[in-house]
Amino acid sequence: MPTARILYLEDDIGVASPTKAVLEQKGYSVIHVEEGMDALTRLLTEHFDGAICDLTLPDVDGLKVIESVRSKNARLPIIILSARSDTEEKLEGLRSGGNDYLTKPFAVEELLTRLKNVLMHRPLPTQEEVEAYGLLQVSDLIIDPVRQQVRRAGDYVELRSKEYELLHYMVLNPNRILTKEELLREIWNHPYDPTTRIVDNLVARLRKKMDQGYDIRLIYTRWGKGYFFKNPDADISKMTAPEPPPVAKVPEPIVEPEPKPEPTPQYGPLTIPPPSAYLKD
Repeated sequence: MPTARILYLEDDIGVASPTKAVLEQKGYSVIHVEEGMDALTRLLTEHFDGAICDLTLPDVDGLKVIESVRSKNARLPIIILSARSDTEEKLEGLRSGGNDYLTKPFAVEELLTRLKNVLMHRPLPTQEEVEAYGLLQVSDLIIDPVRQQVRRAGDYVELRSKEYELLHYMVLNPNRILTKEELLREIWNHPYDPTTRIVDNLVARLRKKMDQGYDIRLIYTRWGKGYFFKNPDADISKMTAPEPPPVAKVPEPIVEPEPKPEPTPQYGPLTIPPPSAYLKD
């Protein structure tokens, strides 16, 4: 599954190159920029899941970049990565909008841990962001169809390919019973097999990842009918399974009756004598 997209602002190539390489090895998509104004433009016009920002830059102070971004985007996780190690400088960075502060020199393992932490606790997107980026939102569940990312209550949920496909399909069809036959057809493109447990097993795995540990359940079972994804804001008391599609009747072939043969006469032709035969002499 595609992972988070990170903007990395660092003017020292000797620091940026190996750090960027490690981040990418861990699955992050990293966009590296060297100047503050370039970072500011991209952070305000493109979608990023997080940012790592140096403060001492060739064109502008990194604090100004963070303050400008924060005035437009209150949710973007920002880690400050700077050689400024004084306590007051750290506090100033956090007050400017940084979510975390790591001083140079640093251990890359610590950076990875801090980055994972701020991403996992990222606030839910606003309605404007949901509409702008085409996100799907139900309660505290957020799905990004472009990156195939899933978050529940702000935490990223790692899903396998089929698990994501099933969740995405269920979210697009909420509060409706989805039969095993339908899920086999839509997720696997398989004909219905009443003996297979593939649907049940996948739903069980998905439910464990999406519902376990959360107050609001999203995935339910209707025994003998199928499964459904519950939108907590909707009334499902009258929900029923979909009616099976009508079976088209094959018209019976029209059989033309065979022509009856002409009856064979049992007697010879009737001969009527002329009237003179009945006259007496």
